[in-house]
Order: sequence, then C-alpha cells, then structure tokens
Amino acid sequence: MREDGVAVARMVDAEFEYTFEYQGNAPKLVHTPLTDKCYLTLTQGMYMGMGGNPYGPAGTGKTESVKALGGLVGRQVLVFNCDEGIDVKSMNRIFVGLVKCGAWGCFDEFNRLEEAVLSALSVQIQTIQSALKKKVPEIELLGRKVDIDPNSGIFITLNPAGKGYGGRQKLPDNLKQLFRPVAMSRPDNELIAEVLLFAEGFKSSKSLGPKLVAIFTLAKELLTPQQHYDWGLRALKTVLQGCGRLLQETKTNLSDDEKVSVDDSFESQLVVQALRVNTLSKLTFADSQRFDALVQDVFPGIAFKGVGYESLAETVRQIFTEQKLTVNETQVKKILELYEQLQQRMGVVIVGPSGSGKSTLWRVLQQALINMNHSIKHHLMNPKAMPRVQLLGHIDIDTREWHDGVLTTSARQVVKEPQDVHSWIICDGDIDPEWIESLNSVLDDNRLLTMPSGERIQFGPNVNFLFETHDLSCASPATISRMGMIFLR
Repeated sequence: MREDGVAVARMVDAEFEYTFEYQGNAPKLVHTPLTDKCYLTLTQGMYMGMGGNPYGPAGTGKTESVKALGGLVGRQVLVFNCDEGIDVKSMNRIFVGLVKCGAWGCFDEFNRLEEAVLSALSVQIQTIQSALKKKVPEIELLGRKVDIDPNSGIFITLNPAGKGYGGRQKLPDNLKQLFRPVAMSRPDNELIAEVLLFAEGFKSSKSLGPKLVAIFTLAKELLTPQQHYDWGLRALKTVLQGCGRLLQETKTNLSDDEKVSVDDSFESQLVVQALRVNTLSKLTFADSQRFDALVQDVFPGIAFKGVGYESLAETVRQIFTEQKLTVNETQVKKILELYEQLQQRMGVVIVGPSGSGKSTLWRVLQQALINMNHSIKHHLMNPKAMPRVQLLGHIDIDTREWHDGVLTTSARQVVKEPQDVHSWIICDGDIDPEWIESLNSVLDDNRLLTMPSGERIQFGPNVNFLFETHDLSCASPATISRMGMIFLR
C-alpha cells in the first residue's frame, strides 16, 4: 500500500497499480524458476514502456504465464488467437478497446499474421507504448482521439518460424524492438509434476513426480519418432489431472478405514493407470509393448489395469449387435479410450487409414451414451471441401460486416445448448495448418474461439471437437500437443 492509499504490486524497481479486476478463482500456475524469469522480464519490459514477448515451442506455458501475471496485478487479460484472416482494421479496433478499458491484450500466435499487417501494426503499437510511457491521457487511433488507460498492456506470444511450424513469419525488426523477449524453452517438468500431484492429494508426490517425468523423457528417446507423438508439458499435465480424478473417484468409493490405508503402492497404481490410459491410445502396436516394458521398469511390481467403464463397454457391445456389426474387442477398447480422451481434452483426433473404422468409433459411442440417458448432439463437416473463408467466416472489406462460416455457425449453436447437452463438432477430413491453427485457443485451456471481427465465443466443458484424418504429416507441434490421440492401425 502506497502513502496515498493506492494498492501497488512491485517487482524489483517496477511498480504497478493493483486494479482489482476479479478474474474468478482460476487454477494457479506452479511457480518455477522459469516463471520467475518470465515475470521479471515482462514487468521490467512494461516498466520501460515496452510490451512482453514470451516465445518458444508449443506447450511451454507462454500464454498461461501472461494470464497468471495479469491475475497477480488485478488486470483483465484478453487472449486473441491471431490468424491470416485478421487485418489491420480489425486489430486496431481491438487496440482501441484495450487502451480504453485498461486491459492487457495477449496476442497468441502473433507471427501468423500476414507480413504487411505486421509492418502496419508496429506503427500503432509504437504509438500506444509511447503514450503509456509518457502517461499521455489520449492518443489518435483509427483517425480519432481515444482516451488511454495507463494500466493497459500489449503482449505477444509465438512459436518460432520454421521447425515444423507452418504459416508463421519472422517478426519485422521494427516490431521486435517494441517487445522484451523471454525464451520459454524448457519448463521445470519435475517440479510441476511434483506440485500438481500434491495439489491433487497424493502424499508420495516427491517420488512419483520425477518417475513420471523420467517415463516421458525415456519414451521420447526410446520409442519410434512418430509425427503424432507429444511428450511435452501438455501431455504430462493431462496425465496428472487424470491421476487426481482417479484418486478422488477411488476415495469416494472407499470407507473411512480403507482411506487410511492409501499408501505409496496404491498411489503408484493410480499413477500407472492414468499414465497408460492417456498414452496407449496414441501408440503404435510395437511402441505400446515397449512403453509397457518401460513403465514396469520404472514402477516395478505394479499390476496393470484397463480403462474401466464396464457398463459403457457392455452398452457398446449391444450397439454393435443392434447395428449388425462384428463385436471386436480391440474396437471396443478404442471406443472406451475415445470416451476417456473426450473427458480430458477439448479436441480429440482419430488417426488411421481409410476404412479403419474412424467414423464407426464415434457413431457407436454416441449411440451408446444416448442409450445410457446422455444427451449428445453432433455437427459434421468436411473442412477441406470448402475454402477457408467459407469454413471460418470472413469480414466484408467494404462494409466491415461479419459473415459466419460453417464452423462458426455450428459454434454459435453449441454454446446455446444447456449444460447437460453434450455437443461434438466433428471435422472429417485432412488436417491442414491453414484452418486448424485458427482453433489453437479453442483446443487449449482457454476454450475460446476468436474471430477476425474481434468477436469471441467461449465454449463450456460440454463441447468437444473431434477430428478424423488419415495422417498428421502436415500438423504442427502446436496442434498435436493440444489434442488427445486415438491411433488406429
């Protein structure tokens, strides 16, 4: 608290007014040395009148760090997923909104904007940053005077151009110098795993966390290098959340006396079960055997258990019989794995050659869940059967009027559904960075679709995106790390 009664947040010599913007009780980030380095760089950058630019590979916590820092100083943080459809006028309208209300704008995948747009934006960003530094009360944007709130800020996050990340530009030098860069390359996975397991209620996290991370590291080195494998932080976090859910479910079914007997070996069994359930669905046949051997080496003497969901499995077998399909136990197992992935991830991709039964998986699962009194609706489309603007919508250049595409129309319909109705948006066709990268902020923890018009659609936990494709050779690591995988041979 300052002498004049204003609450402030300080880091080294940087000082910011606390703005009391309540963001809800969001899940906290695990505090690691990398988080400290990121916060320090961003706060120093803002103190010098610049923006912040966390950059690095997919799934290293770039956007989440900006959101967490905003929460610590009481700022509203708005995440915008950038793609080729956004032009200078759209971005300028977003800038006007940010500076007037004093919010932080975090522009995700900023280097996916076209080069001409990036060059034009550098002038606007320079004007805003200069005004924030000099504490000017108003600036000129879009040809009119705009009041500026000194608490606003502009951040960009990006994956490096090249290295398997298609459709990304290198930032122009005049834009680079407006942002303080911070490399987010190597998150502290062991510390994150340990803390999250403690938070989920595990007592032996100190030994379980490093073991889990060791399995991920060994799997990356020893298993075959497939395009659809991801051994990064997002995959690890999904496993950790699965561990927590299993522990809670198990504890609710145990009596008080049995709860006392929850020991290290019992916790290890739950961790192994969550690890196998989340990983085996994406592995090739040879790799799944190697992976099981690896798990047995790291967790000796732990018995393997299946996915569970016995009542659902029984209903699935009935549906097979009703639809005059052969009951194939491998396919039943894949359907249960699909159901498990839909519980844990916003986006799930079913990968397999033509005729391997990709559509059968979700159709049988949908019918089985309907028979079990769940309400499931689906919206089916082929993204490659139409131009990008017809799929994702576009702005009329002359009138600035927004026209919805096939996917955005479905998105509007599913968010109107009540919470007890589950909706699946199914994209049946090749996965191409041209359109799927526009869904990046939908498929991660934000669950947010940003349109070029600046409009945002927030999805609830009752919506899933399902993708069917024969291979993922064109998908970038940013896409693969965000999705659950069901691999059909």
